Amino acid sequence: MVFSSPVFLFLFLPLCIITYFIVSIFKNQKANNICLLIFSIMFYAYGSFDFLPILLISIVINYYLSQTYSRLRIKKKKKLYFIISIVFNVLLLFVYKYLNLFSGLLLGVEHATKIRLPIGISFYTFQVISYHIDVYRKTVKRSDSAIDFSLFTMLFPQLIAGPIVRYSDIVDRLKKRTTNLDNISSGLIRFMVGFSKKILFANALGNIADIAFGNLDKFVLGFALSVFCIICYTIQIYLDFSAYSDMAIGIGMIFGFEFPENFNQPFSSRSLTEFWKRWHITLSSFFSDYVYKPLGGSRKGLFRTCINLIIVFALSGFWHGANFNYLIWGLYNGLFLVIERVITTKTKFRFDKPILLIYANIVWIIGMILFRFDNFNTFLLYINGLFSAPKLNYNTRWLLQEIFNPYFYACFIISILYLTPFFDKIYCTFLKTRFGTVVIYVVVILTFVYGIMEMLTNGFNPFIYFRF
Repeated sequence: MVFSSPVFLFLFLPLCIITYFIVSIFKNQKANNICLLIFSIMFYAYGSFDFLPILLISIVINYYLSQTYSRLRIKKKKKLYFIISIVFNVLLLFVYKYLNLFSGLLLGVEHATKIRLPIGISFYTFQVISYHIDVYRKTVKRSDSAIDFSLFTMLFPQLIAGPIVRYSDIVDRLKKRTTNLDNISSGLIRFMVGFSKKILFANALGNIADIAFGNLDKFVLGFALSVFCIICYTIQIYLDFSAYSDMAIGIGMIFGFEFPENFNQPFSSRSLTEFWKRWHITLSSFFSDYVYKPLGGSRKGLFRTCINLIIVFALSGFWHGANFNYLIWGLYNGLFLVIERVITTKTKFRFDKPILLIYANIVWIIGMILFRFDNFNTFLLYINGLFSAPKLNYNTRWLLQEIFNPYFYACFIISILYLTPFFDKIYCTFLKTRFGTVVIYVVVILTFVYGIMEMLTNGFNPFIYFRF
């Protein structure tokens, strides 16, 4: 089940909200959590019933292991059970996400395993790993409630595609939370903004990228069209993923949760280092706290810092998918972070000049070429088209017709403005007055209604990050 589907919008979400607030009348937090847990199980089972046992077994084993090592007083046994818990989750992720790739490399493609990837496994596995580490470090107390732990692991708003929520982020809200009209209205508005961003803008730009890159053997795009289409794909990735985060955060607000922000205007960055502090923030902070810092971070000299950065970004890239293009993409990003670190350490140069916005965005867009093409042949076709003279044929005319469509043109301009602080400034300005707030609400609601019409017209629209 996806947020941008009729069954979620018109059946699941209304039923969940109504049931939850009926249960809330009795002012029993345990009952509230059980209600959300049941709906979370239904949410996952609707589209991934075959994978539900994997998630439930993972929850049972992880809960047992955390209860075991957190109670042990003998350090060696405590450490052993902790290591077992980490290894279990890493192996679970490896088997379901990476075994096909490595078995193909070792045995040949024809003898490779054909294991399907459970939806959301990259996200809920990382959440549980962060829980184990935090409990072992004693930075957070273990959960003594199987219901609370289960709800933390599979709370439906962020279960499928993040943000990656740590136990410390919501532990207080699992034990006690209240909701009011302000939270509900703010959550609904946030959800509507994310929905419209996905349906109206991400999909429009994604359509151009899909037409161009899905038929590269039929196109010779030339430099200008090749660059334009990869820009469309880059913006689509951001709008699509940040839209899901907006919708997840909005739904969380309705039920009294505060999920961490996942994006902070990354295209306003002046270096790739800054870009990664603003992009997929929960993933970046996960690797920073649980990989980079334990490796020594920046405390052991420049050379060691550079090695740590390369390791972190290799893992971050590979986390995105079981294909070597993601590993190369991660190493590409890591290389630029190393270069920036060396420059700032060895010279007085600082990446704080406005002109460097161009540098940071160009580097990121080039990286998206590696991210998009998981097949070497299609990658070569794109590069060939990039450095060739464009050829007009039926397919190219079709693409140009889509690009110069007034609707797409409007979507593209609005999307570009959205990458800047433009809308945030307008939003903050309007919120200062009651009239401005009403205007914002009316615009958001009308856009949401139009988005629903587009959804019903165009059908199923999965989020990009579901595949990761």
